[in-house]
Amino acid sequence: MFSNREKDMARIWKRRFIILLTAFILLFSATTFIVYANYDYIAFKLFISKFYIYTDTLDKLNKNELKTDVNGNYFKYLDDLAIASVSEKIRELNNDKYTYLYLPEQFQKYKSEEKEEASLSFNKELSSETIYVKITNFSKYTASYLKDNKDTLIKYPNIIIDMRDNYGGDTSALYKMAEMYLPKGATLSTDSLRVLSKTYKASGKKVFDHNKIVILQNKNSASSAENFIAALKDNLPNVTLVGDTTYGKGIGQFTFNLKNGFAFKGTIMKWFTPNGVNIQGSGIKPDIYYNNDDIVYYAQKLIEEK
Repeated sequence: MFSNREKDMARIWKRRFIILLTAFILLFSATTFIVYANYDYIAFKLFISKFYIYTDTLDKLNKNELKTDVNGNYFKYLDDLAIASVSEKIRELNNDKYTYLYLPEQFQKYKSEEKEEASLSFNKELSSETIYVKITNFSKYTASYLKDNKDTLIKYPNIIIDMRDNYGGDTSALYKMAEMYLPKGATLSTDSLRVLSKTYKASGKKVFDHNKIVILQNKNSASSAENFIAALKDNLPNVTLVGDTTYGKGIGQFTFNLKNGFAFKGTIMKWFTPNGVNIQGSGIKPDIYYNNDDIVYYAQKLIEEK
């Protein structure tokens, strides 16, 4: 006869065994499915990397596409080679210059340049009424810059925000920076992906409440810079756009790290302004066209008119 304690322990171990067995079956089934779903590529990868006899061609292909001497390690780099080749074909067919494989040195250079470019952001007093701020890109560094300088910027009733030659950048930084100017609930943008759409709204962390805002823009103001411009223009009545029509990049990309130091960047969405406009290929027109070298002085005079 078993005691009640022994029976309880037996039930506990039986339950644990069933849980572990179920987990193993699920894991085995998932692994089998993944292998089956990717059988063609796995078989191709093994065949090319292990048995293809023209290795000089493989060496040349890796050198041309990946700028890398793989030293016979074709299996390790074939994924990157396939991504580079498919990305190139996508660009050829669709003229999508934003979908590509970052080589390791390219990705590191991009991250370094992003930080260096952000460091060029600055502000200066134009008068007791007006402050000028130059935002060079959208990244965690410029988001920090705007936050760190809010006590200075908030003192002035008027502000000139210079978005000229700002090619955009990180959308999360864009939202953090835009909502500093907007009331809670204001629409920042709507992103339309293949399977869903998501509308981003200000979270209520408004910091700035300037009387007048002039945004300077040109044909090189693109992507997140255009989104920032649209977010303020569509939500605030005191925003004036001065300069030229912006670049017109109404699509967005996502970048993720790969093995071996590579990274992939691909177009995944269209974005729409708070007023529901996709600016791809058309850009944002200014309220006032002005391209002279004295544009900052012109904007100051415009903003300080009584």
